[in-house]
Amino acid sequence: MALDRTTTLGTSGAPVLRVAFGCEQLGGHNWGEVVVSDVLSAIDEAIDCGVNLFDTADCYGLGESERRLGALLRARRSNVMVATKFGVRVDPSGRVSYDSSPEWAERALDASLSRLQTDCVDLLQLHYWDRRTPIAATLECMERLRIAGKCRYIGATNVSAADLPRVLPEGFVSLSLEHSLVARGSETDAQAAGERGLTFLGYGTLAQGLLSGRYGPDHRFGGNDRRSRATYVQHHGARRDRNMSIVAVISEAAAALGASPAQVAIAWVLERLPRSIALVGLKRSAQLREALGALELRLTDPWRTRLDDISALADAAGPTHARA
Repeated sequence: MALDRTTTLGTSGAPVLRVAFGCEQLGGHNWGEVVVSDVLSAIDEAIDCGVNLFDTADCYGLGESERRLGALLRARRSNVMVATKFGVRVDPSGRVSYDSSPEWAERALDASLSRLQTDCVDLLQLHYWDRRTPIAATLECMERLRIAGKCRYIGATNVSAADLPRVLPEGFVSLSLEHSLVARGSETDAQAAGERGLTFLGYGTLAQGLLSGRYGPDHRFGGNDRRSRATYVQHHGARRDRNMSIVAVISEAAAALGASPAQVAIAWVLERLPRSIALVGLKRSAQLREALGALELRLTDPWRTRLDDISALADAAGPTHARA
């Protein structure tokens, strides 16, 4: 069966390529060595290749991701959709907290619009729910911002489908959670979202690079890379050892199918959740071209079954994502 290359944001009818460009690395902060000019070149090439959703957040690089993305897209704004997020606050000492209050939503969006050099973002997402503010109040505020013309659609990230209000605002189109071969805990939420007409945006598709096959069991990240922290559980201890068994099967499948491990990991996500969008964090054009190649890959049995089975067994080991 052919893989659909595009989907839509909810019932909006807005077509989106199913591989979207994750822009956290564009912030140039805490992801190891990042050559910003390489990321910008990859974004330019992505637009030429038909990628039309670019996902950022106000906290990525403390605003630098939005600032750089806005400057680059200024001349090509009509060709793309920009998604951003609010709800993570960083104080001058670097302490992180969550704030999903309506007051902060309005202030954060105005600041994002300024950095992005636009008067309207395509998709405004709640990044993290602070669990103090009633989530319905946050979404109602976001809907008012949409009606005011400051965003076209709204969505939520890191919120379970069960926590969403029974009646959603008219402009609510998407739910975003971690999803990959080493993190399948969101599949029930993805199914529930689809039943409500929402589009699922899966992030962490390559488990912060782990599923690309580029990092062997002895690799250690430097202090300027957040993956060196124990909170990034996929890269440490028993979970890392477990994940290496999945990477081994991915690599076998890639060799058999004439693809790269990253392409196999992305294609599995796209097949597993047929109307979903895979958010892939990219640092350079070669990674972009590799990711787009996943749209042409068709997994075959027994590889699909082997990947389903080993990832299901691994996911039974417990939680796969630590909030950092």
